[in-house]
Amino acid sequence: MLIAGIVIAAALFGHLTRPLGFLSTFWPANALLMGVMVRNPGWAGPLGWASAAVGYLAADFAMGGGLGITLWLTAGNLTTASVGYLLFQRVAGTDRRLERPQSLLFLLLVAFAAAASASAVGSGCLVVYFGQPPMQAFEFFLISEFSGNLVVLPMVLTAPPLAELARQLSAHASPSRWRPKAILPGIILLASILVATAIGGSSAIAIPVPAILWCALSYGIFPTALLTFGLGLWQSTVLLSALTPGTPEYAVALTSHRFGVALFSLGPIMVAAINAARSRLLRELDLAANQDALTGVLSRRAFLLRSEAILTGTPAVPRPVALLMLDVDRFKRINDDHGHAAGDEALVALAGHIATLLRPSDLFGRLGGEEFAILLPDLSQPAALALAERVRDGCARLRIPVDKRAPLALTISIGLVSGAAGESLQHLLQEADAALYRAKQAGRDRVFAARLAA
Repeated sequence: MLIAGIVIAAALFGHLTRPLGFLSTFWPANALLMGVMVRNPGWAGPLGWASAAVGYLAADFAMGGGLGITLWLTAGNLTTASVGYLLFQRVAGTDRRLERPQSLLFLLLVAFAAAASASAVGSGCLVVYFGQPPMQAFEFFLISEFSGNLVVLPMVLTAPPLAELARQLSAHASPSRWRPKAILPGIILLASILVATAIGGSSAIAIPVPAILWCALSYGIFPTALLTFGLGLWQSTVLLSALTPGTPEYAVALTSHRFGVALFSLGPIMVAAINAARSRLLRELDLAANQDALTGVLSRRAFLLRSEAILTGTPAVPRPVALLMLDVDRFKRINDDHGHAAGDEALVALAGHIATLLRPSDLFGRLGGEEFAILLPDLSQPAALALAERVRDGCARLRIPVDKRAPLALTISIGLVSGAAGESLQHLLQEADAALYRAKQAGRDRVFAARLAA
């Protein structure tokens, strides 16, 4: 019922764009069905395709279609969706979701192959019922399907799950998240569409190009695909309203226009895909440079650079600062008794637990092996000492599952030094390391605090 409902709604929408005595100028049902099946392969069984056929037939009969042409066109419609679905099954998941720039090549090839297959099946009805020459009928059917596929498919394939979409809409609906600059590209796109509608003519299709490319650079792939769909709908309906159906020039003009819309829709999606890939690469590079690969805390280099930036700042009022050096007690024994994999699991669990006890402004990094450091800006020595004790006690209570053995327990020793912003980071590290050594000497599982001279 869901598949049939989707097809009926999309087909009726397409029928509303049909000039009197001619086929629809915009037919989204086939591409929508293909995308839905690709996103939900479990639906693509005999019952699913039968439901889609019922939807096509019901929509056509509701609009007064004859039995012969309705069955013929339904066969062509199902060919588009089924061939496209089968071809997409041979494409990697990342490319089905258009996550890479080269994914657009697969989209282009699948969209064209599905359209060509549908034309071979359905274009004959244009010859029989509309009197078109066979070659012109095949070309008309091919371009119509090809255009619909390229306009509709990106929106369906890149749409996030409904729960995630609802969460994003709820987050962006908050007035605190409204930013005029963020919606400006969309406003300019709408304005360009209004201007193009007022001007009309064959050149109007190109007027929104700068605005839609700006949107592609400003938004993600799915919002761009959604805007491109809306733009394609406008180009395929409003801009064609000046043409007179039934004239010899109409079919040629319609075919040419649809081909332009099909290729036009690729540009913004390609720009959005390239921009998304670039952003993803930058995030990965940032993580590689600043995040410890095992524990997810700051890497040694990132911790030292950010700590140095805090210490060398020049606030109007001197800021207290504290530095903790942490070391897992008898960590070598853990590796020897349980294996290095268990040791890694222990470090990951330990770092994750410690991170929950820190403030957002605190810097937490792994200096190497089982040694960590925490910089606590704007925290006096008593407050830093209390935090260090909470960290030590929390780690002592931590139990880490290791295979089928008893949970692993461990302790840490902490060296603490406090001072003020402006202190040398190297000096703080040396003093904290010396304090950590004193904590180890005193029996481990404890905090030893030192204070720098003012």
